[in-house]
Amino acid sequence: MTIKLNHIAKLKYLFLVLSIGLFSCEEDVREVYLYNKGKLEAVSTSTSIKAGETVTYTDSSTKIRAIKWTFQGGSPGSSIDPNVEVKYTKGGSFTTTLEITFVDNTIQKKTFAVEVEAPAIPPIVVPVDGLKIYSDNPDFTKTAPVLNWVSSNQFVIKETADGGYEAAYRTFSLPAAPPAAEAKWAMAILQFVNVTDISSYTHINMAVRTTSTGKIRFRMKDASNTGYVEFDATSNLYGLKRDGNWNMVKIPIADYKKQNPLLDLTKIKDILVLRSVDPEDVRSLNNYTFDIDHIYLSK
Repeated sequence: MTIKLNHIAKLKYLFLVLSIGLFSCEEDVREVYLYNKGKLEAVSTSTSIKAGETVTYTDSSTKIRAIKWTFQGGSPGSSIDPNVEVKYTKGGSFTTTLEITFVDNTIQKKTFAVEVEAPAIPPIVVPVDGLKIYSDNPDFTKTAPVLNWVSSNQFVIKETADGGYEAAYRTFSLPAAPPAAEAKWAMAILQFVNVTDISSYTHINMAVRTTSTGKIRFRMKDASNTGYVEFDATSNLYGLKRDGNWNMVKIPIADYKKQNPLLDLTKIKDILVLRSVDPEDVRSLNNYTFDIDHIYLSK
């Protein structure tokens, strides 16, 4: 009986101590704040543009550790900057993806869609009295003698079956990476198998597509003399734009003679020579590519 009374007394004492402790802590209450996760917030300036225009993408997410943009069909193709201006040069439906890594290592993604209106292709011209050099168009009544495409230095020349000004086209580009691109200059040649008299024509015409920022010369050559016309990246000389679209370029043949009066137009061997311009180093240019189609002479 005594043991039982002692046990009850101990329980009452414990209850009393707990009650005093709880009442004594009533004034020492602390507020607890739960962790707020980061939030993905990003916008684009447009969802519908024309080829050659730009869209600006802006990320304003909070509590981020890393960001990564991927721009389908755009230039640049990717970025880790919070604010990026992207240029679209070809038509189509493209997707941009933003991937955010927050400070707690969680990852969220957001996608943006953009519709790019394709540029209008200039009409295909077939002159009544023109000389077809490189063209899929069957309407030419005069065709140049047999031609050869020659990579003289650096340029990799290949024919692509479609997507050209008419369909197939030739593309001239530098090797993708060293050591293939060892020299600082590049050249490629379109030459007649036999010397050809072009003295009755006044212009050489061609469709050109490029975004290259490099200088380039279009040259002609007889047996020993060379004349050329030089293009920079900003002048749009004779219609050669660097906007990534097909543009018709029309060059007066007299300009080749003006640069070199010794050029003999009755004995042309190389009708089109693409040559980089010294001292510019083409290895420092990541876009030294030129697509060419629909080459002909006109009066």
